[in-house]
Parts: sequence; structure tokens; C-alpha cells
Amino acid sequence: MKGYITDSGYMGYVNGAYMLFASEDDYWIFFEDAEDEDEAA
Repeated sequence: MKGYITDSGYMGYVNGAYMLFASEDDYWIFFEDAEDEDEAA
């Protein structure tokens, strides 16, 4: 996982493109939630 901080938030790399998150913490939470959904399926 990769990304960088901007004036508007955190640009995190998701599925081949950058997505803006409010913070780096939100970026990590996004991936934690996605992993939880994968495990439930």
C-alpha cells in the first residue's frame, strides 16, 4: 500500500488508481474494512 499527504487529505493507492481520503488513518481503515468483507464472503 502506498500514498502521500496532500493539502486536501491523503491520496492512497487503491486498485490501480489514487483515491483521496480525509487522512492516512481513513486509508488504513478502508483496507481493514475491505479485508473484513473478504473474510465474510
